[in-house]
Amino acid sequence: MTNLKRHLDLAGADNIRDLGGYTTAAGRQTRWQVLLRADSLHQLTPNDQRQLLDLGLRTVIDLRRNRELAATPDVFAASTALRYLNIDMIGTPDPEGYPPPGEGAPMVGGSYCVLLDRRREAIRQVLATLAAPGTLPALFHCAGGADRTGIIAALVLALAGVPQEVIVEDYALTARYLTAAYCREQERAGKDMSGYTWKDYQRENCPPQAMEMALQHLRACYGGVREYVDAIGVRAEAVERLRASMLG
Repeated sequence: MTNLKRHLDLAGADNIRDLGGYTTAAGRQTRWQVLLRADSLHQLTPNDQRQLLDLGLRTVIDLRRNRELAATPDVFAASTALRYLNIDMIGTPDPEGYPPPGEGAPMVGGSYCVLLDRRREAIRQVLATLAAPGTLPALFHCAGGADRTGIIAALVLALAGVPQEVIVEDYALTARYLTAAYCREQERAGKDMSGYTWKDYQRENCPPQAMEMALQHLRACYGGVREYVDAIGVRAEAVERLRASMLG
């Protein structure tokens, strides 16, 4: 039997995680090896790629911008083993108000609210693609696997019925896996990172309050995640198909 685990320990990526195994408000569980969230895949080794393909992966959705694709192309971009799509979650130029001024949770959460409001068509495309027959199992990713990826993960988990506190925990889990690489990068630039912990990284880059702010924004401005998804044009039958695929 295949080992089921949250974090995939691959050589060429730090933050590939399975969205399976989360319990919904109705007591069901999200299925393992159906949806993966990830950071950039440009450094995946051949063995890493085989491990992902062995999971039955059919689709990779790259949420990054053109300049990111050019600098660090996805290893699956030209693959014949699966379908690769690029759906730019931010757009060029930046949406108005992105990112908002400030730092920490207000800035991070505020940037998510801007993307939810101003990049509705891109988000609709991602969700509609995930819901389309033949798409799953799928992986979606950005650069670090926290922000753009975090928004999509939050939406699909909410549609499956996963409670907010679990969605927020899944989002904030990114800090556990990106801190070491971040410290190495900062040390190469000459910065002393002694004593810096994953909690410091989480507070600065993926604070739980940021995702709470985004979900509260959806409730206040749209009525909730399901209402938001309806407002951006994802058909009800597509939502139900995605839910059915995700739930065991």
